[in-house]
Amino acid sequence: MKVYSGSNNNEAPYTPLVSDWFGQVISPALLFRFELTSSAFIFSATRSHPALCHPEARAGLFLAELWKYDVAEFFLTDPITNHYLEFNLSPEGAHWSAEFRAPREAIREINDPAITSRGERRSDGWNAQAVLPLAWLQEKFHFGPASRLNATFILDSPKQRFLSASDLGEGEPDFHRPGAYPTISIISEW
Repeated sequence: MKVYSGSNNNEAPYTPLVSDWFGQVISPALLFRFELTSSAFIFSATRSHPALCHPEARAGLFLAELWKYDVAEFFLTDPITNHYLEFNLSPEGAHWSAEFRAPREAIREINDPAITSRGERRSDGWNAQAVLPLAWLQEKFHFGPASRLNATFILDSPKQRFLSASDLGEGEPDFHRPGAYPTISIISEW
């Protein structure tokens, strides 16, 4: 999974997702990116299409069950403990996160005030961003070159279409497949 380093003065490019879990075309595409600065890990997503958000979602708010509505997510594995982080980001900018010891075996929710999120939802689309302190990720999840990362999305609620940036295998949509997440690739020039 590409993670763009902040050493370049150009804005990091977005990666488009054009099909859902079952290979059906998503139009318009969803765009996302991961960025690193000297102090932060940044996840951004945008789409030129309306979103249905959790009715209590507000920028910066820690809120469970965002996945019942449109949501951008990422999953990050810890290469030392094999635990993983699930992070949900609403188009409104609310967020939720938890640490898992194994697929769907949560250890704890993570409501850390150092994690910030924001979003802007308009009638013609949305964009959202989460900022996690890099030192925090390194301490809590041993973030580095051996980390595995995947971006996932639930769109078009209430119908709900499931998207994954990486191929997680066959069957019904299931984002909790940490063994299938790709290792990060830090890109410093683009």
